[in-house]
Amino acid sequence: MMTDGAPGGASNVCVAVLAAGTSSRMGQHKLLLPLAGRPVVAWSTLAASASRAREVLVILGRDADAVQAALPPGRYRTLINADFARGQGTSLALAAASVAPDVMGLIVLLADQPFMDVASIDRIIAAADRWPERIIMGSVSGYAGHPVYLPRRLFADLRALSGDMGARELISRERETVIEEPLANDLARLDVDTSADYQRALEMGYRLDSAAG
Repeated sequence: MMTDGAPGGASNVCVAVLAAGTSSRMGQHKLLLPLAGRPVVAWSTLAASASRAREVLVILGRDADAVQAALPPGRYRTLINADFARGQGTSLALAAASVAPDVMGLIVLLADQPFMDVASIDRIIAAADRWPERIIMGSVSGYAGHPVYLPRRLFADLRALSGDMGARELISRERETVIEEPLANDLARLDVDTSADYQRALEMGYRLDSAAG
């Protein structure tokens, strides 16, 4: 699925929303759980679609048809990771192999972070515009994580990934030069992995705009 093009002033980066996981810790498909009038998966996809990224990919895996049906309209392209059960690395490999050949880098988002907002993504994009060859991680209260910007020079390494390690080894290898960029809100990195996480998200749902998108 692909819809409208990038907004004016778009940066030459791609955002990949990773939505292929098994939800093993939740016991049910967490991305399909309702939150503030939408399924969990909708929120990060909406934010990515409204960002300054040139291109948005949504990587699907478990229950791909159901997750795709739950996605809101937006300017993204969906890809199905047939190897999703082997771990996050396979989704990163697929994303790196599927971006436009001239993008300068890839920003990785997690679909289970519903409070990730446009302003936070655009802060990572702005940092990537300034330092296109550096790894950049989003930071909240001194803790760094997603979104993570990975420059094109690492794409060959990303395409070789498999298993559940993701890009952690690549980031660790360059830890001394990684840039940590503060995100726009204190809930941006909240992920929904467990029932307790989901309950907290429900309690904070008023922070989401159910009319977005």
